[in-house]
Amino acid sequence: MATGTLTEQQFTDAAEQFSELSRRLDDGWELIRPESGAFAYLRKRLKQTLNTAIGTGRSASDDDEAELLVEDPSLADGAVNSVSKQEVVYQFEYHVVYSVSYQVPVLYFNAYKCDGTMLRLEEAWDGFRDLASESREQLRQTLTQMEHPILFRPFLALHPCRTAQVLGNVANAGCGNLLVAFVSSYGPFVNLALDVRYGTLGSEK
Repeated sequence: MATGTLTEQQFTDAAEQFSELSRRLDDGWELIRPESGAFAYLRKRLKQTLNTAIGTGRSASDDDEAELLVEDPSLADGAVNSVSKQEVVYQFEYHVVYSVSYQVPVLYFNAYKCDGTMLRLEEAWDGFRDLASESREQLRQTLTQMEHPILFRPFLALHPCRTAQVLGNVANAGCGNLLVAFVSSYGPFVNLALDVRYGTLGSEK
């Protein structure tokens, strides 16, 4: 039975295959090989909108004129008020990096406004709709800030403590590329969707 952990070489091999799949799909992932000699990692950059006030995120190409109906306790039962969304476009940079300690991939990311302001951890907790419903204690255990092991600067990250268990289940189900399974499983929590065709290409012999 697979444990869900990877050696550095297994991670590198999977990252190279993932990068090739991305190239074939023109999906924008890059395989970065640091000059320092550190192991390679995957990177993707894209612009998308995020609303930290109400917890919704959409791609920057969506219609920005939208409203949200919310209950107003000062009104009669069932009454609602219309609240305008204040969405902000961020430049996201996602990295899939190998963790030597946990022996699993880790999803790191940062996001910046056009003025260079970086997305703060508290804003991220509120801004991702798949995380916003969790308690603050659950959020601290799931989405945190850690030092990037290669770039040595703070990044937001999904904590890897349960990744081996998740990938172990996937590996035992016969998944072809564990990084495809990893990004598919963890990416949606932070607005990172993966084209379903990765699964098809990754299963080709």
